[in-house]
Amino acid sequence: MNSRERVLFAINHKEPDRVPIGSPGGRVNLDDDAKRFIETFDFDRFVSLDFMKNIEEKHKLSDDVYVDNYGCIYKHKGVSQIPYCIHSPLANARKVDEVEKYQKWPDPNDPSLIEKDAYKKAKKLYEETNHIAVVGVPALFHTYAWVRGFNQWLMDMKTHPELYEAIASRIYNIRIISTLRLLEQVGDYVDLVTLNDDMGSTTGPFMSAEDFRKFVKPYYKELVRRVKKDYPKIKFWLHSHGCIMKLVPDIIDCGVDVLNPILPGDNMDPHVLKREFGGQLCFDGGVDVEYIMPFGTVEQVREHVKNVIDTLASDGGYLFRVQMISNVVPHENLYTAYKTALEHGNY
Repeated sequence: MNSRERVLFAINHKEPDRVPIGSPGGRVNLDDDAKRFIETFDFDRFVSLDFMKNIEEKHKLSDDVYVDNYGCIYKHKGVSQIPYCIHSPLANARKVDEVEKYQKWPDPNDPSLIEKDAYKKAKKLYEETNHIAVVGVPALFHTYAWVRGFNQWLMDMKTHPELYEAIASRIYNIRIISTLRLLEQVGDYVDLVTLNDDMGSTTGPFMSAEDFRKFVKPYYKELVRRVKKDYPKIKFWLHSHGCIMKLVPDIIDCGVDVLNPILPGDNMDPHVLKREFGGQLCFDGGVDVEYIMPFGTVEQVREHVKNVIDTLASDGGYLFRVQMISNVVPHENLYTAYKTALEHGNY
């Protein structure tokens, strides 16, 4: 099988020739050996069809300070590649009209957003590669947390529901309009639409399942519905860190096909997930990147990867991936994880 066939087989809960093997996720301070490995290993790669100007683009203000198109200001802290939001422009808003009058909301109907010849570029990439073709939807509620502030995002649900609805709806409309406009150009060649929106911490979701259903799920469900209505062959992939076991049934009900990264360190139990939801959801990840990958022995890495594959790969519905690597992950562990997946993942 080629990569596209292999990944789509797995997402559709069929057993391909072997477990699809995705390239590592977050990559921090990699040395030349790790970069070379990522460039040369035979991953089942994704290719982006995001031929749209980046609404979320950050512009540098100084060496480590940035501002985005919403007016949020970010600063690098610690070792993460992603800067932290240090200024939320709507943090002090108290009325809906302050949201409506805010001048920095991006215009998703701006005709200059979509790149010229997007259709031709997408067609060429799809026909000349065998990679999974992807369109990414920027985060909905991460953006809310940046524009308004993380604590205020959660507080608004309870204390300012009208304000919450105004901000959440504005961000959703930007997302759905821009996504559908892009899909009008490239949708015939898209296999997967992705959304990154962390919904939990190591100990549990950011909110109760009831509040998720009331305040978050409607936006996810409508986003997936709108995309799949016009492009039924497209699958939907959601990235959410955190222990979100209690939210999984609702995530499935939203129409999500693939869930990433299901990290053991986030208390996402792969045995429970596969047993209870394996027929409804494809899992992407499952590798312990908090302890085993950086601190385990080569033998521990090998046995861990075998166990993950044995747990999640039966009957398809599994994509192997080491979610995050950095310069604290020994080369031997990185190579061993992927070599083991290649050797042990045959059906």
